[in-house]
Amino acid sequence: MRADILRRTERLAKELRARGADAFVIVNDEDTNWESLFYMSGFRGTAGSLAVYADGEAELTLDGRYAAQGREQSPHRVLEQKTSLEDDLTENLKRHGSREILCEAGKTFHGTWEKLSSAGGRWRDGGAVMRELRREKDAGEVEEIKRAAAIGAEAFLETLDCAKPGMTEKAFEALLNYKISLLGGGPGFDMIVASGLRSVMPHGRASEKTMEAGEWVTVDYGARWNGYFCDITRNFSIGKPSGEAAEMHELLRRAHNETAAMLRAGVSGAGVHKRAVEIFAAEGKDGCFTHSLGHGLGLEIHEAPLLSPRRDDILRAGDVVTIEPGLYIPGFGGMRLEDDYLVTEDGAERLTKKLNQCFYSI
Repeated sequence: MRADILRRTERLAKELRARGADAFVIVNDEDTNWESLFYMSGFRGTAGSLAVYADGEAELTLDGRYAAQGREQSPHRVLEQKTSLEDDLTENLKRHGSREILCEAGKTFHGTWEKLSSAGGRWRDGGAVMRELRREKDAGEVEEIKRAAAIGAEAFLETLDCAKPGMTEKAFEALLNYKISLLGGGPGFDMIVASGLRSVMPHGRASEKTMEAGEWVTVDYGARWNGYFCDITRNFSIGKPSGEAAEMHELLRRAHNETAAMLRAGVSGAGVHKRAVEIFAAEGKDGCFTHSLGHGLGLEIHEAPLLSPRRDDILRAGDVVTIEPGLYIPGFGGMRLEDDYLVTEDGAERLTKKLNQCFYSI
């Protein structure tokens, strides 16, 4: 990982030189932006700052809680904080003669930005630069996501073995999170567990509702490994599903696999989404697909690119994206089927392949 971090540092330094900037600053103030700090330094703590300079030098400033940890985790020079995060960072930037400074405006507290920018230099938003760097996943990152996906798959199947009628959605959520933890995975995002008519809500959080015979349950969940997410959605019925439910799931599976087959570098994300819409419309389900077909993921659950009519992102080799078509019919219910894919020059690899795409039943 240290070699990967040094390569990222050089890429960022090259971007700085191309933009006529002197430094890129990342500030993590009690977990406000640990992801970018971790990505560029390897350090995983709740506070710290990193300055990457156009000449390729990088300095990680940490307080007394984290100095030893930073030296263990990061290949960068570690400076121990003397006064405050902002004051020390300002001093270091001045020592390097930095005048043109990039920082992720959307991930920095307004007060922190104001204090830093008022101390001197011209501060500009570098959020787009960092998003582009983090978008293309290297081989190490892909392996982390695969590991998270393997944990997520095993945990789901083990939880399904314990599920039964009368179990609450909240109990299913708790058990699945417990299984993920037992397998060494970290917590994902707020899980979606929606049964019966509640399944019509694409983001129906787990509730105290009991899961009853004759219903189906949609579960959208994630696991983490070394900070990286997987994002999976599966459906299971309690008893034999009705013919209508089975038909809906089969339509979702077809839409999923036809659109996943379109993934490759150079393809329009909006075009892939449009194909799912066309498949559903041809089966009389026009208007029942109410969200984007997919999104990028990595250290955050939603990253670039987006597979959506709202933004025409062009896919690139190294993108990791979800494919998650869904159908939601008021008074009947909804389903979604989601897997994660690595986009390559001539196709895509399913990273969540340890779960099949069947309509599970208990």
